[in-house]
Amino acid sequence: MPRFWLMQRLKYLIDVRTSSIDKEGEKRRVDLLQLMLDVATRDEIMDHTDFSVMSKFIHYDEVNHNMLTFMVAGYETTATTLAYSTYVLAKEPLVQKKLQDEIDNYDENKNEYDQVHNMIYLDWFIREVLRMFPGAPQAMTRECNTTTVVCGHTIDEGSVIQPDVLSIHYDPDLWGPEDPNIFLPERHSTPRHPAAFIPFGLGPRNCIGKRFALMEIKMCLARLLRQYSIHPGDQMEEKFELKDTSFILHPKGVYVKIVKRS
Repeated sequence: MPRFWLMQRLKYLIDVRTSSIDKEGEKRRVDLLQLMLDVATRDEIMDHTDFSVMSKFIHYDEVNHNMLTFMVAGYETTATTLAYSTYVLAKEPLVQKKLQDEIDNYDENKNEYDQVHNMIYLDWFIREVLRMFPGAPQAMTRECNTTTVVCGHTIDEGSVIQPDVLSIHYDPDLWGPEDPNIFLPERHSTPRHPAAFIPFGLGPRNCIGKRFALMEIKMCLARLLRQYSIHPGDQMEEKFELKDTSFILHPKGVYVKIVKRS
């Protein structure tokens, strides 16, 4: 139901944008939606599976679906990871202190991108959050293009494969010897199997926004923790209830207090 509602809402916004462009003297916007509308058509277009020369046009339905992807994959996943991060910070004051000590060692008036890029413990922290609480553990599916055998199991051509991200991220053989159920950023100082950490997928078709998302989260947390400390809120529970929206797995509520640092 939420997906259907959002698709209808996006269709309405696209129609509003299209009609406003048609008005004489309306200033043309420069954004991702406008770039797609510039090459969009409501007419039937060539099937994209055809390898012959393609038209430059995309259908308005494709614009709608791409906008849904931008919103869910580009905004919701990052917001969910930040929610998990604040929960962990409130529950793990020693981890928060280590992060603040690292952030305080850098001059906030200098190049922020380079400084955040060099914050090792911050990187470990975010990776541990993503290991324990991957935002989209059900987003990856692949279709087997030829019958094959993997570890004694036959996978038939046409079968749809979906990795169990949570089981991989909590596998003690991959993340030991420390208990994988314990939040421990330092575990990321040890090299792991390349397929042990897959919150963004794996291979040439992994998440296109991976590096941007990581830097966005780092910048947000660095700015927040430089000025504030995060404490458990009055309604904060020992374990939060998860809400599965078929794509994003996020907590129903994270209650924290943000206190100005002295």
